[in-house]
Amino acid sequence: MNDPSAKRLVSPLSRPVNRGHGSRSSIWRKVALATSLIATLSASLFSPAALAAEAPLATGERHVLAANDCLPAPSGPVVLTVEGAVSCGNAGSLQAPRARFDLAMLEAMPSRVVATHTPWTQGRVSFSGPLLRELVARVSEDARGLKVRALNDFVAEIPLSDIEDFDVLLATRRDGERMPVRDLGPLFVLYPFDAHPELLNEQVRFRSVWQVTGLTLE
Repeated sequence: MNDPSAKRLVSPLSRPVNRGHGSRSSIWRKVALATSLIATLSASLFSPAALAAEAPLATGERHVLAANDCLPAPSGPVVLTVEGAVSCGNAGSLQAPRARFDLAMLEAMPSRVVATHTPWTQGRVSFSGPLLRELVARVSEDARGLKVRALNDFVAEIPLSDIEDFDVLLATRRDGERMPVRDLGPLFVLYPFDAHPELLNEQVRFRSVWQVTGLTLE
């Protein structure tokens, strides 16, 4: 029934939307909040410390952690990473520095040649490489423990007394040649077995890690 005097009912969905100043103010508040969040994230992601931790170094470029030039950036493939109680690093962050080495850096350190028999090779073999104690001293001032990690994630703990009492090498070469992965390489913890026959025991053999990729200093 059509009654002209009846009040017209209007559906809420048919009412015009208010697009006045209140709506615009709400939108601008959201834009301002998003802008603030982006600025905060940018400050944390692109801070000097964050960039030092993540940015790759060009050949010859000095890392922010090596301000005293104690350890330059590696120029070749990294074969060893030292972490933990590191005081002289060329990677990582100010809070957790790491030291990365290529083969040339390791072979430039004080090294020895040890000719010895081992349980894993035939006959007397000559190995050369840096002394492990020299490597530890190069990157750490207060290390009290040492763990060695292999390519397959095998980990062995080596007492610091071992590397202080014996000329333990981190061998990089066997009979003058660099060692491939299939032949104990690229790095091999070598004890001077011939010079100290008492080292030929199961405990020391367990510490003689080959295919070394990392050290953790404690």
